Amino acid sequence: MTFSEKIKDLIKRLRIKHKLTFINDSNYHEKWSFRLSSLNLITLVVLYTIIIVVIVMIFFAFTTLNAFINSSQNEASERLLEENERSLDSLYRMTRSTEKYLADLSTLLKDESFNDTVYQLKQDTSFLNYVPNFSRSKEDSLLRIKMEKQNSPDGMDDSEQNFDFFFSPVNGKVSQSFNPKKNHFGVDVVTAVDEPIKACLDGAVVLSGWLPGEGNIIIIQHNNDLISVYKHCSVLLKKQGDHILTGDPIGIVGNTGENTSGPHLHFEIWKKGIPLNPQEFISF
Repeated sequence: MTFSEKIKDLIKRLRIKHKLTFINDSNYHEKWSFRLSSLNLITLVVLYTIIIVVIVMIFFAFTTLNAFINSSQNEASERLLEENERSLDSLYRMTRSTEKYLADLSTLLKDESFNDTVYQLKQDTSFLNYVPNFSRSKEDSLLRIKMEKQNSPDGMDDSEQNFDFFFSPVNGKVSQSFNPKKNHFGVDVVTAVDEPIKACLDGAVVLSGWLPGEGNIIIIQHNNDLISVYKHCSVLLKKQGDHILTGDPIGIVGNTGENTSGPHLHFEIWKKGIPLNPQEFISF
């Protein structure tokens, strides 16, 4: 049988009429029936499918459901774009820092003339453009007294053992003080742009990342159930799990997050879940 003959045979079989009958189950009386070929059935199914597709398209095109779906997709796309931008920015900063570190290390190993690249990037907030000040300060004197008492053979009394020396995270002007009634559980300190932020006590980083309202934030767990919080950083220099010593640079002052109106440091101290007034312990 040739191909054309097979086609003709198939069309012939599709045109064969079939009788579809509905019968009452109790008395077997015929209710109604109609004759229908396979070709007719296929044509009806295709026609009804096209009608349903057209109705659904009209429904989406002329109702608010279409706008709702589009807005949801746009919001998801914007969030994904923001996350990708932050990830790319962090990757760029990390790559630049690694490149400079490897270049300096190579120079040292080759015993060549060395100029620290950190001080060459004054406009790059990824690096700590910090010039140390070796003059004796009030904080240095207090820390020295504390260490001398700790190392003395006679030891210290109970009141001295409970004393904590708080290092000022930044030097600047307090623009907004501690006010728990207004849900302001710390102080806002305005200081120079790109000023390094330093740890107020020894401890370990329990959080280092991004929050929508607070921007780049770092939280450090200290002894005696103390926690210090540093918000709105432009750059975070430490990651979760890092051990921190008093005065270590942990970030750079910035203006990140929704709850900020300008470059500053929002600094908080908590003890056993209770906020403390930082100005009672630190002179900014």
